[in-house]
Amino acid sequence: MKILLIYILIMGAGIALGYKTKFSSKSRTRDLFQKGCLLIILFLLGHQLGANEEVANSMTSMGLTGLLLCLAAMAGSFAVVLLLRMALEGRKSARSGEEEQR
Repeated sequence: MKILLIYILIMGAGIALGYKTKFSSKSRTRDLFQKGCLLIILFLLGHQLGANEEVANSMTSMGLTGLLLCLAAMAGSFAVVLLLRMALEGRKSARSGEEEQR
């Protein structure tokens, strides 16, 4: 609970600093700062995961599970888009000649 409060305070400080300082949207300084912070966060996350033996030992099964979930989500999204497109184009088919003339 204590660590969550620290994260919320850090995020709040970042929001306040971003609101008070007027960086342009294409500020090179801000871009470099954001990339540096992101790289530090990714490094620390990788270090923490690698230090945990249980996580390190199950990395291959977690990777396979993640890949399968990703592929299933993509396939489901494509299927829903296809079904919606077919349903919506089916309703428009009576007026399609009218739209083509314009």
